[in-house]
Amino acid sequence: MDLGLAGRLVCVVGASKGIGAASARALASEGARVVLMARDASSLNALRDEIATAGGEAMAMQVDALDSASVDQAFSRLEAEYGALDACVISVGAAQGGLMWELSDQVWQEALDLKFMGLVRVLRAIAPRMQARKRGRIVAVVGNNGRQPGARMIPGSAANAACLALVRGLAEELAPSGVSLNALNPGPTRTDRWDRLISNLAAGSNTSREEVEARQLSTMPRGRIAEADEMGKLAAILCSDLVDMMTGSALTADGGATKGLP
Repeated sequence: MDLGLAGRLVCVVGASKGIGAASARALASEGARVVLMARDASSLNALRDEIATAGGEAMAMQVDALDSASVDQAFSRLEAEYGALDACVISVGAAQGGLMWELSDQVWQEALDLKFMGLVRVLRAIAPRMQARKRGRIVAVVGNNGRQPGARMIPGSAANAACLALVRGLAEELAPSGVSLNALNPGPTRTDRWDRLISNLAAGSNTSREEVEARQLSTMPRGRIAEADEMGKLAAILCSDLVDMMTGSALTADGGATKGLP
């Protein structure tokens, strides 16, 4: 399917790995000009070269989503060098899992500062620009545990719930100007983050990684978790005009694991 993204300028924040990198690949395959942003310059450069080899167009730009000044400078530079941004995918943040009362204040602070405040910082930089131009698509990659908290993943669930509130509230502000803001809520997805989570849960329960993963997969209706590329394709669709009437929404993609009415 042609998503109509050819020639459009799209930024992916958190593009160095996981769903962010998969989103960048999907967007580039649709002909978008993709600006890759993350802290890890070497990973960005490698992905930029990979996309170029595949015939796509990508530019790498280092940014630290923990630092407001870094975010503001990056988007000012993006606009000066490449022009007005058409869409942005924001895929930042991770959180440590474990038994709630054994997690330190630092674990909670880190979960909120990168996942939630990272989203705040990027939205603060791009939303006014898009609102002024009266166009734009913004996709926040959040996570379905913001709606379905897990007992051993509460810091991430709390940060994701805050992200969903931000998306829903700000979308109402942006809608009259034609700017859409939606969340993509993946369920468990096979990335480095998933591997770390399984390792942490195994260590905290004195259980093998294989047993922990098997237990997790047994709760999935499809018997598997998502691949990053599957989520990247959904992010690309949310950047397109095909979803023009969708804003303030959260698209859940968890293989049917969510319990309850849609």
